[in-house]
Amino acid sequence: MPVVSLLSETYFGSTIQQYFLFFAVLCLGAVVGRSLSFFYRRRLRRKVEATETEVDDIVVYALGRPVVLLGVVFGAVAGRRILSPVEPLESVLNASVEIPVIVAIAWIAVRLTDGFVETYLMRYVERTESKLDDELVPIVSRIANIAIVSVAGIVVLDSLGYDVVAVIASLGVAGVAVAFASRETMADIFGGAHILSTKPFLVDDIVDIEGTTGTVEEIGLRTTRIRDFDGRVVTLPNASIAKAEVRNISAEPTRRVKTFLGLSYDTTPAEMESAVELVVDTTNDVDGVDAERTGAWFWDYGDSAMRIRLEYHIEALDRWKEVRGAVNGEIQRAFADAGFDMAFPTRTVRVERSDGDEEPIRLGKVDDGG
Repeated sequence: MPVVSLLSETYFGSTIQQYFLFFAVLCLGAVVGRSLSFFYRRRLRRKVEATETEVDDIVVYALGRPVVLLGVVFGAVAGRRILSPVEPLESVLNASVEIPVIVAIAWIAVRLTDGFVETYLMRYVERTESKLDDELVPIVSRIANIAIVSVAGIVVLDSLGYDVVAVIASLGVAGVAVAFASRETMADIFGGAHILSTKPFLVDDIVDIEGTTGTVEEIGLRTTRIRDFDGRVVTLPNASIAKAEVRNISAEPTRRVKTFLGLSYDTTPAEMESAVELVVDTTNDVDGVDAERTGAWFWDYGDSAMRIRLEYHIEALDRWKEVRGAVNGEIQRAFADAGFDMAFPTRTVRVERSDGDEEPIRLGKVDDGG
């Protein structure tokens, strides 16, 4: 009969019955994989969560989703024995079996890596005081996953019959060209590695990098994000940071403040000595000032005042602006109570009268800015 003849004919080395049986086994493998996935999620996960060790939790997590693909793979391996294909179908079937196996293994390896990193490595670095390892762990995890996927890709190419050595060599040449074209990107990446290794600053530190001052929010592979005191996010390339002068304000034990106070030229030497002592005592009485490092000196003769140089250190870095404002306010109040006149810019103009004498006229608060 025509139907019997049709079914008994071979197509690429196998009959239609063999193909039907192959796809039936393949579907059965998919059903088994799906059932195992359901079993993993509902039953096995509850049991492993009750155990003390966390390794079984990681293994179950890693096999959770790839187990469906593994069921299809095992079904394809079993069904492959039913067929007797000829070339080129045999090569296609072999590749169709090997590639899912490679993908499934790589998938499991990636999930295992993520599981171990999140379970053990992340918990370890969270207990350390250093913030450097917090930045390195995601980078290490990402590099490990890229390495796994790259090896899997090479194995897939080999299973497809490509010359892996030639492919790697060509990728090496292409990599050199890409690296040359993206040398700025590579410079930023090496700059990020330099920052993470030398630790000039860490996340949450307040830094000043060539005029950009703010709090470090993120140290990435290519860029570093800083939120300035105006609330704006400034993104700086790591290559420029590696070459720049970086001031880590958070690393300072105190913040030094240098300022000048001007007294009028009517101030006597005794009053000047009293004013210097008053400046030191008043500054040290302000909460947040390091009293052991405060100093004041009669510094020089200015254009319109005799100037006192004041230097002090603020210990309370989290409120240094408040402390500085309090010091200025207390000094002004103390000078007013002691009767010291704070100088202001003045200019003396001599006007020649008609009789040949000169009469000095003193002008105060002169604005020379035009």
